[in-house]
Amino acid sequence: MLKKLKAVDPEILTMRSGDGNILVSNKLQGRIFAEIDDVLMHQFLADLAADPDPEAFNNLGGNSLWPGPEGGDFAFNYPPNGSWYVQKGINQVPTATEVFDLRQITVVKDIELLNRRGNTVKLRFRRSVTPLAAEDFPAGKALGLKYTGYHSVDELIPLEKYHSSEAIWCAWSLEQFPGAEGISGFGRCRNGAQNCANSDFYGDPGSRLQYDGDIFKFELGGPKRLQIGIKASARPDMIGALDRGRKMLALRFTPERNDGRYINIADNDQPSGPYGAEDMFSIFNGSQELNFFELETIAPMNVDEDGFVLPGRLESLSIIATAELPALTACMEAYGVKNITC
Repeated sequence: MLKKLKAVDPEILTMRSGDGNILVSNKLQGRIFAEIDDVLMHQFLADLAADPDPEAFNNLGGNSLWPGPEGGDFAFNYPPNGSWYVQKGINQVPTATEVFDLRQITVVKDIELLNRRGNTVKLRFRRSVTPLAAEDFPAGKALGLKYTGYHSVDELIPLEKYHSSEAIWCAWSLEQFPGAEGISGFGRCRNGAQNCANSDFYGDPGSRLQYDGDIFKFELGGPKRLQIGIKASARPDMIGALDRGRKMLALRFTPERNDGRYINIADNDQPSGPYGAEDMFSIFNGSQELNFFELETIAPMNVDEDGFVLPGRLESLSIIATAELPALTACMEAYGVKNITC
């Protein structure tokens, strides 16, 4: 699959990190991918990437940057009086290289987006990626894991002034991996996990979602797609997934923020309004139907004293490791995640 990715984008930007490489594709709208031992870790639909649909959403995989919210009155995925879509600025417009060296890849594009209220927003979309530092993953070397990963700073910068009564947005990173059955999602919350989850997306996950002290566990797969958000008030500090079949562990982090307001990103009518949810992380379970999952990080929205929306900035850390399952389980236990067995 890695060869197919490089065939689709022969000019893909590549940077060494840990035991693998991080790849950023301008041609594929600024998506981020990772590989270890020439194996692509992320979801990638090579045939669709080689021949994208000019009208429909090309859900190719990798880590993509979206503007929230998806639904509700301020939705970017619903035009006025229209059905769900992904706009060209996200779905088709390529990025351009701003910085490329051994320690940083930055790509950028200027886009226009229409929200459900009929207002057009002009944004600068920027992604900056740097490799892991030694202190980012001490459990990796201690347990003999092969790993890679990256820091990312995602920005959605307004090119004109927009009042929050007309448009709102936040930066939202969706990191996509293949598979569903036999994969366990999880996370850790400093205020306790019991009430951490928002399931107002596609329905109640029921027994697939369980709690154990400051840890939640979300078993993926099943007959229907599901999604949970992890509330900022629970003070979550990480989410992750253990893929037993691929012997892969993925972890995502984003720092706690008190400088803005989290908005409701959900793909629904948002009956409680755009501020009716405050999710800082999210896990999407594509189920048997779609056979992929996503680990998502979400930034708050910032406004100035007059209510005008400021640049959205999302900082994330992604770590992807491979090893035999006992070593991966030991790594999870180092982060306090226990009782997810092999």
